[in-house]
Amino acid sequence: MPTKTVRNYAKRGDVINVPDLQQVQRRSYDRFLQKESSPESRDQELGIESLLREVFPIESYDGSMRIEYVSYAFGDPQHSEAECRELRLTYGYPLRVKLRFHREETSEVTEEDIYLGDIPIMLGGGEFIVNGAERVIVSQLHRSPGVDFSINSSVGDRPLHGARIIPDRGSWLELEVTKKDVLALKIDKSAKIAATTFLRALAEKYGSTESILEQFHDIEEVKVEKLRPEHYSAELLVDFDTGEELCKPGQQFGEKSLETVIGSGLKSVRAIRDPGDSLILNTLAEEKLDFLSEVTEHEASLLRIYGRLRPGNPPQVDKARELFHERFFDLDRYRMGRVGRFRINRKFEHDTRHKVPSTDLGLTAEDFLAILRYILELRRPHDGSKRNAIVDDIDHLGTRRLRTLDELATEEMRKGFAKLRRTVQERMSTKDPSEALKIADLMNTKSVSSAVEFFFGRSELSQVVDQTNPLSMLVHERRLSALGPGGLNR
Repeated sequence: MPTKTVRNYAKRGDVINVPDLQQVQRRSYDRFLQKESSPESRDQELGIESLLREVFPIESYDGSMRIEYVSYAFGDPQHSEAECRELRLTYGYPLRVKLRFHREETSEVTEEDIYLGDIPIMLGGGEFIVNGAERVIVSQLHRSPGVDFSINSSVGDRPLHGARIIPDRGSWLELEVTKKDVLALKIDKSAKIAATTFLRALAEKYGSTESILEQFHDIEEVKVEKLRPEHYSAELLVDFDTGEELCKPGQQFGEKSLETVIGSGLKSVRAIRDPGDSLILNTLAEEKLDFLSEVTEHEASLLRIYGRLRPGNPPQVDKARELFHERFFDLDRYRMGRVGRFRINRKFEHDTRHKVPSTDLGLTAEDFLAILRYILELRRPHDGSKRNAIVDDIDHLGTRRLRTLDELATEEMRKGFAKLRRTVQERMSTKDPSEALKIADLMNTKSVSSAVEFFFGRSELSQVVDQTNPLSMLVHERRLSALGPGGLNR
């Protein structure tokens, strides 16, 4: 075929070179596979490597057997591109994982290579041959993990602020100021609870009402004769002679209680003279955590949340603590992620009391305290001084981020590996320990291969490539979608 000479008649050259318009797809898939890296040099927080390290080791329920992950490798494709198009097959690499099997009964350690299925090969600028058709995975635009503040509604000229804590993985938390000036919280659109109840459950050091008041109000030691009815008590006041409760922490003294306190013989009490914004005090008054006298306030808050998440179940402190730990402290089930942690730390960089390291990927009590302080700052009347608190625009692209191919594929494959893990543990429990076993006898790899097949072949973000012309193909591969798992519904 003769070559053609391309002549350029332009008087001026290009200002910049044409960039690689398909690098987002290619680089994200390279991060997912890490095919060119050796097993020792692979990044343990990316793609298939992170997923396998998250799932393994798999232990039997009695601890007598354990399967550990060693490494993974890709084989050569079994068919060429042309054969896959003609025979309607998927053009991919065979994925084999090297696993190590430990048993308590024997000191022998065996290693096996297990075939988990074919991983599709990316062609050119981002398309795959799946069941003979060329498909592309569209990148997803979704709400970025972190915390966003808004004005939910207003009563007259008084705005009611709110906040939404969006994790990378786990339950959404929504805070809103009610018409009664109480800060309420909803976990995944469940029934409302007081926001301070959730704070008590997050950390035992904030379990008492006194410790919460210290975080939001200036507490002074006031002589009894200088107390006023509009002051608030910052501690539990008890008559030492009779043992009678005079005033609860966070409660306003009022005329009646003040007379009782003055007549009790107390010299001075810890009190809040000028509460300023009474939002936290109103929220504490709405809690009503004294429904069980034999538990602490921290445990009562756990039981209250347990009752909202598991209505109808009998309240048990151990069960409540276990459920709360699973929902908010297990990083496999709830995590803000690196993006969420970055956005939270950037949001509260002016808050000198908020000091959470960037390596902490969960939601901490300090984060929640900073969120409550930020809402109080938003509610503060504007007096002309500089304020660091602003309401976020949820439609701004700064609150959105791109979920590329590596994240989307990892999320879908995680579901397959979760099924694989359960199957292996069930088979371990039914097998006789003295029986000679192989890893292949315990593994059902169909769950992983079917997850890969579903994601690349039938998921909402997998689309047949528009091949009208090269330009339409390029546009399709660079397209963004707000739909898909974790995004909007039609």
